[in-house]
Amino acid sequence: MLNTIWTYLQYGKHFCGVELSTHNQTEILNATVLLQSKKELNISASFKDNTIENLSKHLPKHQHIVLIVNNDKVLSKTIENKQTDALKLVYSAFPNINLEDFYFEVLSQKNSHFINICRKDYINTLVETYAKHQLLILNISLGNHSLSNLMEFIQEETIYSSNAKITLENDDILQIEKGAVVSENYDINGSSVTNHQLLSFSGALQPILKNSNTETNFSTEKKHLEDSYKQTRFYNLFIKFGGLFILGLLLINFFFFNHHFDSVNELEQVSEINQVTKKQIIILNETVSKKQKMVDDLLKSNGSKSSFYSHTIIESLPETILLSDYHYQPLLRRIKEDAPIQLSEDHILVSGSCIKSSDFSEWINHLEKMGWIAKVAIVEYRNTSSKKSEFKVSILIRND
Repeated sequence: MLNTIWTYLQYGKHFCGVELSTHNQTEILNATVLLQSKKELNISASFKDNTIENLSKHLPKHQHIVLIVNNDKVLSKTIENKQTDALKLVYSAFPNINLEDFYFEVLSQKNSHFINICRKDYINTLVETYAKHQLLILNISLGNHSLSNLMEFIQEETIYSSNAKITLENDDILQIEKGAVVSENYDINGSSVTNHQLLSFSGALQPILKNSNTETNFSTEKKHLEDSYKQTRFYNLFIKFGGLFILGLLLINFFFFNHHFDSVNELEQVSEINQVTKKQIIILNETVSKKQKMVDDLLKSNGSKSSFYSHTIIESLPETILLSDYHYQPLLRRIKEDAPIQLSEDHILVSGSCIKSSDFSEWINHLEKMGWIAKVAIVEYRNTSSKKSEFKVSILIRND
């Protein structure tokens, strides 16, 4: 009972797995949603879409998802080796790989090792895209590896996923062959699952089973994704139960204490509240007016050429330089009430980072040659790592 309650508090009662695959060079999203009712799990929905936007219309906001990336962005190899170290197995399968650019997942079945890799920037972009549609990635798996979580529920010796034939023996995967598949239905512990649902179904079960048999180099990232989701989950629960708690207190207050006040006292209280509110509104209106005047003064201080300056500077940037701050006529001191705004007129202050010092030098030379720039001063330049430097540059505008 306590375990069921804790699972609900962590994940809710819906569990979703999504397989990202391709067919005829078209992206396909196969999704399966499981509903937990008491001690049973049943398929409540299963659908196929082509875009994340369409997928989000079928799912509630902040729904957690286990994403199975099983498209042409994932490279797969199978090797026979008595080695058990995942890193050594990856280098054996992909000798020239730079693991700073790739995520890998290794499924070892006796002496057979199934190795999948995918670029980090592709996976990270997927996570960000799902988050923009208010769908939170809880975990990630590559290729067909997540099927190993279902071995204890499958009796067949050969099964098919959306893009592969999988040969089994004694709850172990012997072979994964990409290619033509056969449409089949499987009985998974009482649930009828098609071969196109199989991977998304296994993903939906992952938060409950927690029986992953793979080794990866992105366990830290997965832990971060799970922690981020749980923070969002508990925040939403806090808002929901906090609102109910406050509403309950208000109802108790109404029913148990309202009879102590007669209608005359209520009218007097309302009148007093209105007077206080009126005074507060007047004070707030004066404050807003002052701040509006300060903002108008600040806006008037910006010259008509400010857009030209920012556009020209940004256009001149090499690909190896990234700006983090751009201040046109920066403030000389903090804005205070009833005090004039002081700006560093005819100055632009920019800062950012670069990964190639020669490009930075060429960019400074390029700026100095611009007719509207009187002087370029490097305020700060420091190396933050072996490949990256941070800088701050002051640009004096020619005032003719």
